[in-house]
Amino acid sequence: MVIHRNLTPKSDIDPEELYLLLRIANLYYENNLTQDQIGQKLGYSRVSIHRFLDRAVKLGLVQFLIHDPGNNFLNLENQLIVKYNLRDVVVVPDPDENMSLYTQLARGGAKWLEKKLKPGLRIGLGLSRTISHLPQEFHPQNKFDCFFTEVVGSASDHSSGLAKYNVTANLAGIVGGVPEIFYSPNYVSDEKLFAMLMREATIINSIERAKKSDIVLQSIGTVDENAILYTEGHISKQEVEDLKKENAIGDILGHYFNADGDIVPTFMDKRVIGIKPDDLKKIEWSVLIAGGDDKKPPIRAILKNSFFNVLITNFSIAEYLLNEEK
Repeated sequence: MVIHRNLTPKSDIDPEELYLLLRIANLYYENNLTQDQIGQKLGYSRVSIHRFLDRAVKLGLVQFLIHDPGNNFLNLENQLIVKYNLRDVVVVPDPDENMSLYTQLARGGAKWLEKKLKPGLRIGLGLSRTISHLPQEFHPQNKFDCFFTEVVGSASDHSSGLAKYNVTANLAGIVGGVPEIFYSPNYVSDEKLFAMLMREATIINSIERAKKSDIVLQSIGTVDENAILYTEGHISKQEVEDLKKENAIGDILGHYFNADGDIVPTFMDKRVIGIKPDDLKKIEWSVLIAGGDDKKPPIRAILKNSFFNVLITNFSIAEYLLNEEK
């Protein structure tokens, strides 16, 4: 905090008022008197002293300097919170030769989660490459009897696929919590089978349980041949092209959205088993962990709606999101 005593007074500021404002600011900010004490000394009410201090700030007589001794991105994070109406933002450094982007993002997500841990908390987990790196970066200081819940089916018919991540059990084991497994395929190729499974009591219960999560950690996918649904063989190259024709640019929980962040009806809506994108809007902490140049358009688009209220991303993407309209 700095008090400017030698500023050239503006033409509309009476010299006596200027002197009074500086005196009050000095007593309050540099001599630590309360507003009541200043009012008693100078013959003003506490409300009047508050107004004088506010005017001193607006005139530039008092300025605040925040000194950040670390290599943080606090200002960038706060600007993103305001621009996209988010509850929280974590910006991590861009990857280098010593650390992959997945690890950087997972580290940021794990540290954020560690601060939120408490007994009885239910943490919902989506399936993605980024989320799969969480257990390696998750180092809570204490044990908590919380729950780690899968928000989509966890079974996979590919031995090299999503099931290998086993994120839920690993995270629960680290913190001493309870894993809640979603015993269902995450994807089915037949709409009739989808309809049958969605009537099963165990699947209904798993979905309802996932909806009660206090936190959901999730990433988003792209609509190209790098998409995990394509690399895992769930959708074909032709189906990727069909999704593009529907103006889809990314997926959230296996459901696709366009450049405006609106969900686009596609054939995938009756293939993926789990909670729906709209369910994320009802979660207290809905966390998007995503970054990388290929995710620029999808991240920007999905933040236009209210599916997520927390963003964890890397520095270059954060700058892009903040400046892309300029």
